[in-house]
Amino acid sequence: MDEVKRILESEIDRLNQQERRDNKPRFSFSFMRKHPGLWLVMYLCYGLTVALIFSTPWLGWPVFWGSLVFMLAMSVMMLMDITPKYRFEDIDTLDLRVCYYGEWYYIRTLSQEAVSQLMHNPSVPETVKGGIDKLLRLKGEVDFYDVFHLTWGGRKASRLSM
Repeated sequence: MDEVKRILESEIDRLNQQERRDNKPRFSFSFMRKHPGLWLVMYLCYGLTVALIFSTPWLGWPVFWGSLVFMLAMSVMMLMDITPKYRFEDIDTLDLRVCYYGEWYYIRTLSQEAVSQLMHNPSVPETVKGGIDKLLRLKGEVDFYDVFHLTWGGRKASRLSM
């Protein structure tokens, strides 16, 4: 069982390095390119807010400067991109991180090298090897959750010790 965990963790480390998943914020224009309509609507609403500010007698320059600072802060925040690390402990865990980057362990498939390591390693139980072989025949791929479920069933990954 420890060997399965080691193989899965090394595959996760490889994915994290390959995709530069390091939990660090980076400046990126990808959000602006993916959602240009949202940016247009945001600035249109800001224009309407400025028009409202200066068309009413009780609002004025302080409110304008406050809304300008807020608008600029939100614009900068939307240009920040964070790629969270995949972690073994997150497999089959539902928490706030799932809202941000989804249940990656269901959709990320294991590489052929990792599958080969699992299939040819004498420490991996035969039931796990049989399950992997069956999954490869049925759906043609094996994802992280498949191997996790075959190996540990309903236990939580965060409770497994090495």
